Parts: sequence; C-alpha cells; structure tokens
Amino acid sequence: MREEPVIYINGKPFVLREIERPYKNMLEYSGIDRERVERMEARLKEDILREAERYDGAIMVIHETDDGQIFDAWEHVNSDSLQTPLEVFKCLEDDGFPIKYARVPITDGKAPKSSDFDTLAANIASASKDTAFIFNCQMGRGRTTTGAVIACLVKLRISYGRPIKVLLDEVKHEQPDGSSSSGEESESNATRLTSSTVEVRTRNEQGYAFGIDDILLLWKITRLFDNGVECREALDAIIDRCSALQNIRQAVLQYRKVFNQQHVEPRVRRVALNRGAEYLERYFRLIAFSAYLGSEAFDGFCGQGECMMTFKSWLHQRPEVQAMKWSIRLRPGRFFNVPEELRAPHESQHGDAVMEAIVKARNGSVLGKGSILKMYFFPGQITSSRIQIHGAPHVFKVNGYPVYSMATPTIIGAKEMLAYLGAKSNARVAGQKVVITDLREEAVVYIHGTPFVLRELNKPVDTLKHVGITGPVVENMEARLKEDILSEVRQSGGRMLLHREEYCPSSNQSSVVGYWENIFPDDVKTPAEVYAALKDEGYNIAYRRIPLTREREALPSDVDEIQNCRDE
Repeated sequence: MREEPVIYINGKPFVLREIERPYKNMLEYSGIDRERVERMEARLKEDILREAERYDGAIMVIHETDDGQIFDAWEHVNSDSLQTPLEVFKCLEDDGFPIKYARVPITDGKAPKSSDFDTLAANIASASKDTAFIFNCQMGRGRTTTGAVIACLVKLRISYGRPIKVLLDEVKHEQPDGSSSSGEESESNATRLTSSTVEVRTRNEQGYAFGIDDILLLWKITRLFDNGVECREALDAIIDRCSALQNIRQAVLQYRKVFNQQHVEPRVRRVALNRGAEYLERYFRLIAFSAYLGSEAFDGFCGQGECMMTFKSWLHQRPEVQAMKWSIRLRPGRFFNVPEELRAPHESQHGDAVMEAIVKARNGSVLGKGSILKMYFFPGQITSSRIQIHGAPHVFKVNGYPVYSMATPTIIGAKEMLAYLGAKSNARVAGQKVVITDLREEAVVYIHGTPFVLRELNKPVDTLKHVGITGPVVENMEARLKEDILSEVRQSGGRMLLHREEYCPSSNQSSVVGYWENIFPDDVKTPAEVYAALKDEGYNIAYRRIPLTREREALPSDVDEIQNCRDE
C-alpha cells in the first residue's frame, strides 16, 4: 500500500528520500497510481545500476540505527541483487508460493480513495474462500490497519451476506510497546499515539466524557443510511479486532485531545488538528463503505445477486456524503473543539434524569442516541400582517406574482393556506393548481398534526445540516424516523418523549423542555404522507421535496428541479 518507489538491494528494501529530509516521505508521489509507481521502480533500478558502474559496482545507501541516527554505507550490487517489489514477489511465485501481489498506492496518513476501496474489495472478493490476506506499508500500522479493516468487512459480507453484523464480544489485544521509527507513519513525541495511552472515550480538562459519537458528523452519516447503525456497529467491532498497532477511532480522539490542550505549543496543536482530520475522514469513509457493503449494490461481487455497483459509483449517487467529507477538509477545527456543554458543570439541561436517560438510550436508525424530536414551532414566529393564517407562520406573497412563502405549517395551517389559495376542488369545479416546494433538508415528522424536527439533545436549537442531500434521501430518512417513533411508542406503552421551546419573559430567554405525549400510530405522518392525504381530500396540489442548505447558494440541479415544478 506504499506509494513511494521502493527497491530491494541484497534482499533489503530501500526507499527514496531527500537528503535534507531523510526521515520524511517525498510528497511528490501523492496520488500516484500502481502503473506509474511500478514504472518508476523499474527506472530506479536502472539508475542504480548505471551509478554503480562508476563506483566499482557499489552504491551508497543510508541506514538508520535503533535510536534514529543515520549513517551511510556502500552496498555492492549487480542486476541479480537489485529487485523491484514486483520482481521480488514474481520470484516467490516462480518458487512455488501460491501468491498474488497487488500494489494499491495510498498516501501516508490519508484515507484511501473510493477507487482504492474498489480495488481492494475486488481483489478480496475474487479470491478463494481459504485465501489469507497480507497488507503492508512501511511501518505496518496506519495504512496496513485500514487495509485489514476493509478486508475483514468484505469477508464478513461475503461469508454472511446482508445485513453485515459481527458478534460484539470483548476483544483483547496485545499492547504495543510504543516503539516507533522516525520514518513514515510515526509522530513526534508530542503527538505519538499508542493503544496504551488512550481509551475509546477520552475526557476533557473538567473530567466530562467526550466520545466518538459526540462528533456530529459521524452521528449524521450513521443515520443517513437505512442500515447505518448496524453497519457501523460491525465496523467498530472489526476496528477493535484490527487494533493491535492502531485503533482508528482512538486515533481521532487522541488527536482531538492534543488539539484541545491549550498549553501545547501551536505547531504541535496544528499538526494534531491536521492528522486528526485525516483520521476522521478515514473513519468517515469506512462508515460509508460499510453501508455500501450492507446494501444490494455489492451483491453481484460476491455471487449473492445481480447488482454490481462500485463504491465510487455508489458514492457519486450520494452527493450529500461527498459534501460531508469536504466539510472535514474545509473546517476540521469545528469537529475537534470541546463542546460548550462539556465545559459547563454537568447537569441535565432538558428536564429530569429520567428524560435524559431515555434520550441517551434511543437506538433507532434515525432517532438514535442523544437525539430528540423538537416541535418546529418556536417563540418569535409570527403571522403576516396581511395574510393571517393560523398554523402557518411567516406567510408572504411576492407582489405581482402568484408566488408565496411560509414557514413549516401544521396540517391545519396547510389546509387553511390551500383554502386561501382556492385549491380545494368540489363536484362542480376543480380547485386552483398549487405546487408546494418543500426546501427543508432536515428530517421532519408530524405528530398530532404538528411538525417536529430531529435535533441533538446537547444542541437542541442547532440545525442538522445535510449539505447536498437529495429529496428521496430525506424522505427515506423521514419514513425511517416514523418507524423509530412508532417502535418507541410501542415500547413505552403508547407515549413518547417530545421537546418544545418555551419563552420566559422575566429572563427574556427561551429554553427547550421535555414533555410526554400519548400517541397512536395514525397520529404520526411524514410530510409526503401529509400532502398525499390532502391531495386525496380534493386539494389540487403537487408536492415536491427539493432540499436546500441554509446559508448556501442553490445548486444548478436544484434550480432545474424548481423549474420543472413550474412547468408541470
């Protein structure tokens, strides 16, 4: 999995380095593919032989001592003692070893590209059942661990089909001694990670737990997929089993911990932030890959169906996932800052301990741990001074055009708005055609005719943004959210913990409070179901979901969809 040109001299591997930076990787090779790196290694062999001709058949090389010191030495070489990695493994194959050698170059410290996932998955899926897989990079640590995790996920899918699951038994690992070369995939003493120095959940200076699930991005992508929760559980179990030298989740948390230590010098904190962001992206991609393996897209690769879609193509159909990935690169610091709720004294901010325990025990595919349903109505919403419609805040008309805007209405408010526009048909005349374009990107559900939106317990007023998400994906999330609600209602004897904002005039502040609501299955509806029911009642409407992200410009595809609504 190395991307640097490597050459074997008298059976020992050597790598190119710059004389000014003998311990550092040469960044010029970032993104190189297999064919190019193997051609470079062949040319490197030719260069060495030409230089050796000038020095009596010898070439100067650099060695490294156990304590990190370097010294030069002469190695006598000839065409037989020089081999590229491809030639080394070809010789082993000629000697009778049943092996297959594959080069998948990956940049040190970076997440594999989607095409790298596809290459690895194809190699594993095409091998016989009893094949053993060996992954290596220079240290056998970062990229190697990632490759091992990918292999285990693919083998799990091939062996047991969908959904991918693994027994969450307690796995014990041999603890590494913390030794590390000064070369690739190692860190300075200030930021070096070992499994013995960090637990899965770290603690901030005040002693309050901060875990991997406190990173909102991971919470969002897990609940974006139908099988997200189950697939991530399988991924985490495999990461633990492959953590002899490095645990990918722990690496994210440890770098976050270093970044938040204010006494550490800025250079070290900056390095920790950059490396932590790379590991966060790696874990993020593994979650997406797990969901891909758990879908029908991979069936054809393992003889369990006809669909054969690559991971790269699968991601291309999900721009919201790509947008989340880019958010890591653009603003990594926001994922690693200690949340304000962990800086403050730890106390329940939303009711008694029972309510908080219920929220933290949630385990739905969308309504998961730490998530709440907050009433979409909040203090400060107003009705228009000209168009007074109960249950439909912020209704306004564009002068000179049949165009209206409104905030999220109740079901009664939606009916009154449609009646105001004359959309109700009767036996004698058809109602005025109304096209309703829902621009929300958040998952919304109606309970007792009132809209509720998904929020985090610790950030109840912050919007959960899904940049680039499509209408069908949002509606799928809402359908799963409804299933989660009905499941919780059944388990709790017909009631549900909901939340709403309340305004206190004395303090001039709003707070989010929890309350219990008795709910029957017919009381819960998705927006698509609400407007489908209104259409069945005789309202001449067309409902479209075209999610737009707040404070971001609309994409050209969004404009096209809105244009298509007008043309219908």
